[in-house]
Amino acid sequence: MMGEPVFAQANERRWHATGYVSRWVNTDLLEVPERAATGNLRFSDTNFVGGGLSRVILPSFTVPLPFTDIAFHANRIEVEGQLLRHFGGQQHWETTLALMFRTGQIPLVGGLSVNFAVGEGLSYASERPRFEGAVDVRPTRFLNYLAFEAEFAHASVPGVSLVARLHHRSGIFGLIAPQKSGSNFIGAGLRIDLN
Repeated sequence: MMGEPVFAQANERRWHATGYVSRWVNTDLLEVPERAATGNLRFSDTNFVGGGLSRVILPSFTVPLPFTDIAFHANRIEVEGQLLRHFGGQQHWETTLALMFRTGQIPLVGGLSVNFAVGEGLSYASERPRFEGAVDVRPTRFLNYLAFEAEFAHASVPGVSLVARLHHRSGIFGLIAPQKSGSNFIGAGLRIDLN
């Protein structure tokens, strides 16, 4: 039946580790796609480097498109934890914990494929970030965390992939921290499957 989880295949990954490097971008989250498309992203010399560990908790399920015979297969739900070290314009540690929804692999050309993921969770900074919020908003250590990711793999290098990620912290429009709290980092990473 469509929509029910199926048992994972023997070669489907269950664990993966990722190393990241990212740079702070001076824009609101909703402006990132337009500014990226027009080449109008403004970066600052504040960065982070770190690693993440993910575990698949719901493998290979199908999402049907309502009112059609179309369905998206091999989706997964993962739990992810990260430890990040900020440097440059701010010096602190950050940890995140998130649930990630990941699509199945989408074939591109010549053995290249991609999947997309979105994550929702929590972020905690070891001290108040300097590059976060507006002039009249005091930064907060504990914020909501969102991740948007594209993972690129090639058939010639099984178990290794390149990742592009947007790392977003915010107060959820004033729900858990003052409005205008938050930051965006754009970066890349290398991912290794740990089956």
